[in-house]
Amino acid sequence: MARVLITAFEPMPGATAEASADATRILAETWHGSAEIVHRDLVPAYKEAARRLRASVAKHLPDAVLVVATAPGADAVSVERLAVNLDDAATPDAHGAQPVDAPVVDGAAAALWSTLPAKEIVEALDARGLPARLSLNAGSGLANHVFYVMQRELAEWGVPSGLIQIPATPEMGAAGPALPAEVLAEALRTVVDTVMGEHSEPEMEPEIEEEDESEATQPFLMPITAPIPGDTPAYGLPVSAEGEGEPVGEAQPEPEAAPAWSPTSGEMPEVVQGAAPDEGAGADAPDEAEPAEDDAPVYRHPTWDEIISGTRTDS
Repeated sequence: MARVLITAFEPMPGATAEASADATRILAETWHGSAEIVHRDLVPAYKEAARRLRASVAKHLPDAVLVVATAPGADAVSVERLAVNLDDAATPDAHGAQPVDAPVVDGAAAALWSTLPAKEIVEALDARGLPARLSLNAGSGLANHVFYVMQRELAEWGVPSGLIQIPATPEMGAAGPALPAEVLAEALRTVVDTVMGEHSEPEMEPEIEEEDESEATQPFLMPITAPIPGDTPAYGLPVSAEGEGEPVGEAQPEPEAAPAWSPTSGEMPEVVQGAAPDEGAGADAPDEAEPAEDDAPVYRHPTWDEIISGTRTDS
């Protein structure tokens, strides 16, 4: 797996935010490309930043190296083309050092070229609507110092390396243009894609087949339009062992059977009123006279609990 080392600078003492550190952190946390991203922050000091960069390169042996720095006041992402062998700092670094008119490396070349595909990176950023431009050099400050050290160290490696400078973020409170860290992270994602030759495509949602959609729209419950064969009771009560579909309970008159009723039928059965046999009487006990019409028991429909349990209790 290819490995990309991306370094940024920590905030200066007293600062609450740093665009390069925030943007590279977001990029590392949200990266889903095929290459591995290794993110390291550098102390904003000349000697310590160069030392940490060398140590990170030796440890991770990357296939590409990017140094990301913040350029307050810039209105676009700048792809730097030349690292200059000159330290001429306008302000002290985090350790108080402020070199003036000093070479980065004594006796070394006056300038070293970036090995990033600079024009391709700018074109890719422009295509995505992100502000970008080519820059001849990054001046003579801390970012240029680290840039020059990196290009000299990697001269024999043959891996793409270079400096990318980005605008400030609103959190920095700097004067001039500012872009959100998320936008800058997306710009750096485009840079890495271009350097590594990747083309990130948004994931497409899987299409649902037409037959699957029709099955998914079928109702979960269908109304019962015909009696269910088997041991299903017609009135919600258990069937007798002798006859299938014959309910157990009050005897129904043989000449005219009551119509089947279920909770979904919508029809109420016609009830034939009659006297229930005395459970305590013997088999030879004479039949009792039918009760008067006013004394006949009132029919009560079975409750849901009786239908489900298969038993009926008359109070």
